[in-house]
Amino acid sequence: MTTTPAPDPTSVGRTTTERVLLCTEEDPLVLAGGRSLGPVEVAYETYGTLSPARDNVVFVCHALTGDAHAAGYSEGATKPGWWDNLIGPGKPLDTDRFFVISPNLLGGCQGTTGPLSTNPETGRPYGLDFPLLQMTDLVAVHRRLLEHLGIARLHAAIGGSLGGMQVLQWAADAPEQIDNAVVVAASSRLTAQNIAFSAVGREAIMRDPDFQAGEYAGTDRAPHLGLSIARMMAHITYLSEEAMTEKFGRRLQGSEPAESRMGLGADFQVESYLNHQGATFLDRFDALSYLYLTRSMDYFDVFADPGAAVRMAEAGTRFLVLSFDTDWRFDTSHSRRIVRTLEQAGAAVTFREIRSPWGHDSFLLVVPGYHESVSAFLDADTQHARTGDAVHVPGRPDLDVVAGLVPEGSRVLDIGCGDGDLLAHLMHERGCSGTGVEIDPGAVLASIRRGVPVIEVDLVDQLDEFADNAYDVVVMSQTLQATRWPAEALRQISRVGRRSIVSVPNFGFWRHRAGLMFRGRMPVSRELPHPWHETPNIHLSTLADLEALFADLGLVVERRILLDEKAEPMQSGRAANLRAGAAVYVLSR
Repeated sequence: MTTTPAPDPTSVGRTTTERVLLCTEEDPLVLAGGRSLGPVEVAYETYGTLSPARDNVVFVCHALTGDAHAAGYSEGATKPGWWDNLIGPGKPLDTDRFFVISPNLLGGCQGTTGPLSTNPETGRPYGLDFPLLQMTDLVAVHRRLLEHLGIARLHAAIGGSLGGMQVLQWAADAPEQIDNAVVVAASSRLTAQNIAFSAVGREAIMRDPDFQAGEYAGTDRAPHLGLSIARMMAHITYLSEEAMTEKFGRRLQGSEPAESRMGLGADFQVESYLNHQGATFLDRFDALSYLYLTRSMDYFDVFADPGAAVRMAEAGTRFLVLSFDTDWRFDTSHSRRIVRTLEQAGAAVTFREIRSPWGHDSFLLVVPGYHESVSAFLDADTQHARTGDAVHVPGRPDLDVVAGLVPEGSRVLDIGCGDGDLLAHLMHERGCSGTGVEIDPGAVLASIRRGVPVIEVDLVDQLDEFADNAYDVVVMSQTLQATRWPAEALRQISRVGRRSIVSVPNFGFWRHRAGLMFRGRMPVSRELPHPWHETPNIHLSTLADLEALFADLGLVVERRILLDEKAEPMQSGRAANLRAGAAVYVLSR
């Protein structure tokens, strides 16, 4: 007896999987490998309402073992779709605003043409006669589905793991179709270790005696043992050690003492869990689809085409790339490679590494910072970047001075960008493009909401990932003194940018000196607003100290603007190191 789930105001409710014939024998899909495939049928679901302008479409690309049923409840189901926590009213993919499309991908086994489909030439299932697929073939079917639905362009495409790979491939094949691309826990190419894991899973399937050279469909035997082992091993890679320890530890099944029942069966809870995962997987997935889809992942290498990232950048597609710190299947280095390649091509890319104990599976879960980032990105006020007001940040009038020093149309890297105020202003008022670097999570989210590309990395330790002369201007506004190694920070920004603009407080300002001399207390002022025990400013200097460091590093001071205690420009004159509350420098190598 099926229990009807209780009404959920954040659910899309009951859903129906549609099926459509996209390709026929007369009009087949021509695959990247040269073979033709037809007919091709696709299963898909939609949620929400398509706007009259057809401009609110979000396309969901599923991971290896996903399907079209991403949200809500299918007929007779007691569990919602696999991404139900992301899709629905008020959720990141808000179906009160967006029209969400979720198809089963080519080569799958849940309604879309795959190895179990009938081969028109033989009248029997394809089996191993099904053609090998490349990622671009999966995307080609997605694009045909869009054409069938009369949709020319996506507000966003989003996917995790294999789904993220599809999004990247789509952005390479047809970047003009995607405004926003969300790539979660994915890779631009697999490592040898990734390929090895998949290879063992495929061998388990193909060495199963019931595999029958792939012709098991319609018989009373199927490679259930091999497929369950493949799933068990893959599932280990989806969880972190931290997650396994928390879920299972070394706990045994039952209550009997370990010494009284030691054997070779599933004594530990983690063993029983993996057995369960392997067994339930057999009810919803097919061994041949597992072979074909994992192989398409092995050969995926989207940036092997040197023009791919440039096409993405030139089309104006915005990217959000997310990784999870305990994901060891596709660890953060995979995402960083995507970000580095896109950023160096000039694309608008935002990156965050999200803290989560759950490993690769985190992209399917509700993790602090994850859904908030997706929501902020999809809801971003990108118009603000074109129609925003002039810079005005309480307590930061120096930003007006900095902004006036940036030439129109510059590509700008803003180190310690905060809420993105300066970059938003430059993108509007001066026709600039650029990227922010910020480490504070709240400030990163604020920047994302403003439509400002921001990369959440350490201010200095990871700046070596930016290419030489990649930016016209690098800005460090009230940030240099907060870095661990100011000299190294200056070396890096002078390498990355053709010019640098650095603004700093002056610890040698006469009021600061007087406070130390007469009160014996560390100064608190407009320029140094934090008490000594809370300040992020760990390397305070005088202007004389700083200018000596510039000289040691071979940096040329092209311009120096002194700021008074109200951060207003003042005449240089004599005794600048005594009179100025802060200064802004324009530097070149």
